[in-house]
Amino acid sequence: MTPFNFLLVLVSEISATVGQIFFKHAMGKSADGMNLRSLVGGIAFMTLSFFVWIALLSKFDLSYLFPFDGLNRIIVVVGASIFLKEKPTPRIWLGVALISVGVMIVSATD
Repeated sequence: MTPFNFLLVLVSEISATVGQIFFKHAMGKSADGMNLRSLVGGIAFMTLSFFVWIALLSKFDLSYLFPFDGLNRIIVVVGASIFLKEKPTPRIWLGVALISVGVMIVSATD
């Protein structure tokens, strides 16, 4: 994988995370019940993630790309703690670690 393609993987995973953070922010309480700008931002970042992922799938096997999706769980927890001020517990970190290890085991080649 070239550095450019790895950058595309990171763009896909980070934009998916940013989209999730925008969605969570949009669902927060406000005067009108929903923050429309955050909702639109979430849709935009998730769309970007989708199209970058599709472009990557045209170049690589899914079984090769899928392990990179394990990065998403780590980025989401870090992003939520920074931008949403959530406090991840050791149990959450353990769960993230187990999911990430499980994805690596399942996707390992023989």
